[in-house]
Formats: sequence, C-alpha cells, structure tokens
Amino acid sequence: MATYDTLDNLILSSSQTTYNLTKDRFAFTPASEKNIICSINGVVQSGNFTVLGSTITFTNISFSSSDKMDYIMHIRTAL
Repeated sequence: MATYDTLDNLILSSSQTTYNLTKDRFAFTPASEKNIICSINGVVQSGNFTVLGSTITFTNISFSSSDKMDYIMHIRTAL
C-alpha cells in the first residue's frame, strides 16, 4: 500500500510557471518529480512539469486566472 503527503495547493497565475512546493507552509522536497501527482481543472498532469529541489516548473502550459489546482500530492514509497 502506498502512502502519500498532501501538499499545499498552488495558486495558479497567468504570469507564473514556477512555484514553491510546500506542506503545512514549509518547503517540501519530493523524492523525485515522478513522485508528484497533481490535477488542474480536473485533469491529472503528466509530462508537463519538472521538479528541482522544492520548486515545480510547468512547461508547455499557460494558466489563466480561472485555472484551479485541484490537488498536489507526493507519493511515498510503498509500505
């Protein structure tokens, strides 16, 4: 069974593609970008972001003021 961390939701902006990953308002560094799963406007994102340290950068996507991050989670190693 896998366990996960629910990260703080990102407030998406049309002028921003790079965001800080946090959990309970503290910087969060995932094991790798492959451990991150997130959904924007009801669509699970895949292959359109990179993670370096505690920073996530979205590529080939532009946001508008109406876009909403549904969730962002870090999948930990299976138990």
